[in-house]
Amino acid sequence: MVISPQTAQSIVEETVKIINKNINFMDEQAQIIASIDPNRIGDFHEGAWTVLKTKEPLIIQEEDEFEGAKRGVNLPVELNDQIIGVIGITGKPEEVVQFGEVIKRMTEILLKEAYIEEQIELESRARESFIDEWIEGDWENDKLFAARGWIHKINVHLPRAAVVLEVKDFNDILYEKLKSYEADVKGELEFQRFRREILNVIQSHFPEQSQHVIIPSGSTRYTLLLSVNEHSSEMKQKEKIRYRLKKIQSAIKTSYKFETTAGIGQMYVDARSISHSVREAERALLHAKNRKQPLIFHDELGIESFAYDLSEETREAYIKKVLLTDTGIEHAQMLETLECFFEANGSITEAAEKLFIHKNTLQYRLKRIKEKTGYDPRVLSEAVMLYVAMTFYTINKGAD
Repeated sequence: MVISPQTAQSIVEETVKIINKNINFMDEQAQIIASIDPNRIGDFHEGAWTVLKTKEPLIIQEEDEFEGAKRGVNLPVELNDQIIGVIGITGKPEEVVQFGEVIKRMTEILLKEAYIEEQIELESRARESFIDEWIEGDWENDKLFAARGWIHKINVHLPRAAVVLEVKDFNDILYEKLKSYEADVKGELEFQRFRREILNVIQSHFPEQSQHVIIPSGSTRYTLLLSVNEHSSEMKQKEKIRYRLKKIQSAIKTSYKFETTAGIGQMYVDARSISHSVREAERALLHAKNRKQPLIFHDELGIESFAYDLSEETREAYIKKVLLTDTGIEHAQMLETLECFFEANGSITEAAEKLFIHKNTLQYRLKRIKEKTGYDPRVLSEAVMLYVAMTFYTINKGAD
């Protein structure tokens, strides 16, 4: 393990709390990389060089006895049976020697903790990198990719459905919170800690040894690749996913007061097809946000299943062509009427009740829509044009 100056400095600052003496940390080249005295950082420490060669503690009695060294005691620091540095305590030898072994042991304990955290972080990054490749469908050799999956205890050949879960208003709230840190690195650490806490909440709803895969994806989203029983009916699969997601959403709301929205893709058996399920989940998530619903399955989408693939400009051009660009009261009434009429599946009675108007009033409004747009909502072929335009309008409005 190569000790970073940041890690060494944090250890020095912790150990100095025990004894009120200057403490230095020297690396494998006998260079001071951390010290309570910042003026000494970067200096060569000949006493540490001697310790590295002899692998024995060194007491320095005189100031000019070793280059770059002061009176005190210097001890080898070991990790996994290897000397990786030297810890030095500056002061009168008779005063500091008694603290030497304690400081050495404490330093080694702190280094071991840092080493374990570093290994966990590296494993986590490797796992997330593997999953990113999987989601993108970006690998060359299927056998090698599956073998890498086994290293991370993931069976990529199991049937899975993707879920993309988004924490609503997370960015805005965190922005307000992080402003108080005034660009301090503590703000970033707080942000990462919070994201990790929500990830832990999600993971707590799955068995420890399960084949469900959960990773953060961006600052506000989490991608779940859920292992699905392909022998269950589609209805049972969806019921199980819906039940689990509602429990997760409720837990996040209870613990952190955040609302969440989720999109769920279809189940796929082939490992390369998981990318399709993720894209479907992302489309379903967009529609759930637009409709202000907690979760939506991709197979519940209509035109929306492909509408999100069109550019906003293309959708806007179609909206202007069919619904025109008027923004007056009558135009707003037209949009409301069409929305209720389509939600009622073309039922005059049901739509009139939704709008709290008489059926004759609704008939008049539909006639005005025909006159204004050239499309009659009561004629199927023309209603389709209006329905598509209304769908595009809802999507673009939600994107604002």
